[in-house]
Amino acid sequence: MEAVKKIRTPRRAAIELPIGSDDTGLPESLSDAELIAGHRLAARSAISVIADGAMAVEKIRVRAQVRAKHLKRRAGFCPYTAWLHKETMALEQKVDELLARLVGDHPAAPWFSKVKGTGGEAIGKVIGHIEAFGKFYPVGDPMIPAYVTRLPEMVPVPQDDTDELVEIPMVWVSGIERLTTPSKLIKYAGFVPGQKRKAGELTDHNVELRTMCWRLATSLMKASGKYYNFYETYKARTFAQATGKGIKILPTPKGRMCVACNQVVSLKTARFCPSCGGALSLKTEPDGVLYQGHLHQMAMRRMIKLFLCHLWVEWRKALELPGRIPYAIEYLGHSQIISPSDMVDR
Repeated sequence: MEAVKKIRTPRRAAIELPIGSDDTGLPESLSDAELIAGHRLAARSAISVIADGAMAVEKIRVRAQVRAKHLKRRAGFCPYTAWLHKETMALEQKVDELLARLVGDHPAAPWFSKVKGTGGEAIGKVIGHIEAFGKFYPVGDPMIPAYVTRLPEMVPVPQDDTDELVEIPMVWVSGIERLTTPSKLIKYAGFVPGQKRKAGELTDHNVELRTMCWRLATSLMKASGKYYNFYETYKARTFAQATGKGIKILPTPKGRMCVACNQVVSLKTARFCPSCGGALSLKTEPDGVLYQGHLHQMAMRRMIKLFLCHLWVEWRKALELPGRIPYAIEYLGHSQIISPSDMVDR
């Protein structure tokens, strides 16, 4: 059995770090004080650290894989690219396995482990970005929720434009504690209508979390569980409502328009015109038309929003944090809702 060293974090529970494990290879030389200090200064949970690392390794692996593929098409070969691809594949597998182990101990694991399509890596990268939303606040800051009662701790903070660090008392507020309502989690994930990235402007949501949510939504669909059934039901209802209003449901066109050249570019993944290099326009629907791809995206978006609401409820319930009356009942006059327990598959 591997040696395990427990350290007490500023948050709710201790984290178990496998020291000297063949699986992780974490260093044996770090003292408890160094581990605690490093964890405190990082101000992030183990899941957020490993999830962020998993995504970084995946990006390097994909780049090497794409380059090797392009070289192969031209009958070329690069031993450095092949080595990098091989090494990152092995590292990615180890990191994903560690992430799955950490996710298994998550407070909401008893619920989402019963939902088809929430494999360790898929749900782990979503949870990791929510965990990373945690933040230290100065004592007395109005952004600290009233239910956060943990004691302050001394945290080094840079002073003005100097490199000098001064320790001041601060209170840690975790990501799920900062997201006081399900709608705030949905906004942070980028699923509020109208949330789009604009050139030269800061985004009001976590772009990588949004990407991981889309990936999780695809996994939920492939698993054909109850969330997929909800997707099918919502899609069929939206289809019936659209056709009832006289809206035509048509296949999504393959091409995109270049306004400058006045031509249609049919390459599926093209973003720029191959002739003039200008940006291609988005696919816009004529009046009275709804593309099938748009309908599919609407249903997927509704499904992942429902999952995020359920995750928020179960996560906060497990941590004994206050909840709230569902929006549909409080403001929309609904008499019943879809609860997290309604969506478990096993």
